[in-house]
Amino acid sequence: MDSVEISLFPIPGSVTLPHSVVPLHIFEPRYRVMIKDSISEKRRIGVSHTLRVVTPKKMNPNATLLDQLNSNQETYEAYPIFSAGFAEILETLPDGRLVVQISMDSRYEIVHELQQIPYKVVNCKPYLDRNDEEGNSILNLEKMRRHLDQLFVDLAHDHTSKEVMEIFLKSEEWQRQSMEVYSYAIYSLVIIESDVLQRVLELQSINERINFLIDKLSGKFLQ
Repeated sequence: MDSVEISLFPIPGSVTLPHSVVPLHIFEPRYRVMIKDSISEKRRIGVSHTLRVVTPKKMNPNATLLDQLNSNQETYEAYPIFSAGFAEILETLPDGRLVVQISMDSRYEIVHELQQIPYKVVNCKPYLDRNDEEGNSILNLEKMRRHLDQLFVDLAHDHTSKEVMEIFLKSEEWQRQSMEVYSYAIYSLVIIESDVLQRVLELQSINERINFLIDKLSGKFLQ
């Protein structure tokens, strides 16, 4: 499968899932340049959780913008699997900060790094689900989906919360999601530690993603 170049924005603790829209407030000069370059060059931007700091930030507070862009900045070792999509600038503030959103279209896996300064560019391959869903027919997946939806209703704190959750889960917008989209979107309803959500991002089947959350909800793992 064809590889693709992606501008990578490592953000500690940030795990994004496909089919989500991610808002960002961009203030660092190097990432302002990254956003503008990527839009101009029609290049996707990935947002990745980080494993560790590789190089601590060393910056002269009196440095020029050009010096800042080309100096030894704080760099991170990114998780190799992340979501990416195309960015849109919603607003440019008077001081140059950018209000941006990225529509994540899919998952990607780093093959090798192409550029580190002033911002990271990586060569990637799509990270796809395995084609091994035998034994998990559409009927089976729909049954799991109904079971998971019911778990959310059952775990609601009071009668009003249950009613609100039921209305939301029965809405046309929620019901018309494909099974693949649903298997990611359901995680927008819970709060999960970033390291755990990274595990979800790396699961390679609809069945695994739905079952993972059923297991965690059933075990009262989530708060």
